[in-house]
Amino acid sequence: MRRNKVTAAQDRRGFTLIELLVVVAIIALLISILLPSLARARELSKRTVCAANLKGTGTGFYTYGHENNDDWPAAASVPATRQDVTGAVYVKQISAKRGTSGAPQMGETLTTHIYVSTVRNFWTLVRTGASGPKSFICPSSEDQPNPEANPQDYWDFGLGDFPNTSDTTVTEANCQAGYKQVSYGYQVPYGRLGRPSSDRDQEMPLAADKGPYGYNIDGGQGSALAAPNTIPDSTSSPDEWRKYNSPNHGGFGDGEGQVVLYADGHAEFQTTPIVGVGKDNIYTRWVNDTALTWENRVGGTAPVSIIRENSNAAPVSNTDSVIYP
Repeated sequence: MRRNKVTAAQDRRGFTLIELLVVVAIIALLISILLPSLARARELSKRTVCAANLKGTGTGFYTYGHENNDDWPAAASVPATRQDVTGAVYVKQISAKRGTSGAPQMGETLTTHIYVSTVRNFWTLVRTGASGPKSFICPSSEDQPNPEANPQDYWDFGLGDFPNTSDTTVTEANCQAGYKQVSYGYQVPYGRLGRPSSDRDQEMPLAADKGPYGYNIDGGQGSALAAPNTIPDSTSSPDEWRKYNSPNHGGFGDGEGQVVLYADGHAEFQTTPIVGVGKDNIYTRWVNDTALTWENRVGGTAPVSIIRENSNAAPVSNTDSVIYP
């Protein structure tokens, strides 16, 4: 009888300290194994949302084009006088000429309307009710949607009304506000060639996650990526392309890739920026339209605004993708 009492007491004693530590260690090990997988699953889910955003944008552009001779939005600007540059300066211009519904050009005439952003054309879909500000935010980025109660009263991303008369009066704070409210870049529409349109080659990239040359608004850190002799070659792995990818999916200098919207309306994730009709770098302009070497198509000319250099680089061909920011 005594032995049965002792056995019952032993059965009620619970875990020993060593047993508890073993259980905790096993749980910690399982968590360390599962967390990276969960994080990866979340990122892949975010990419799906990102692709859906761009696909929805493409649908909006097609609807807009159907009513405008197949042309996608292109804000009014000074006409280009050369094939390789625009009439407008679009680098470092997000929200610079935001205006209100009563004064979209901030008092300018077409002949003086030089400073205009590329993402102003995304905002056209907001004004027409085809998209909302949240549609232009990639969930993998740190961007936040424009919070205006009446966004249709404006003509670009950014907070407030900035009465700037030239790019020299555009403040960093103003541009940063707009830059952080849009996660995507648009095919530069201000040149003579390559303007976004429904009748472009169906493999032509016309929008994508914003690229590395728009980082910090004016290409500051991204400008170091512009030298053609530093780019990977055609046999390079995706990891070697990371610093040339969008910062949305991994951060500046370590991007895993970007979602790209094509002229046929579909959007998909690409691990390098070398896609499209001629397999060119979607974030740079070809050096010229004749010598289509690897350096020309892939290194190219990056839109950066250091001393305004290349701040108005334009596509030199109807198949030359130049997506900014």
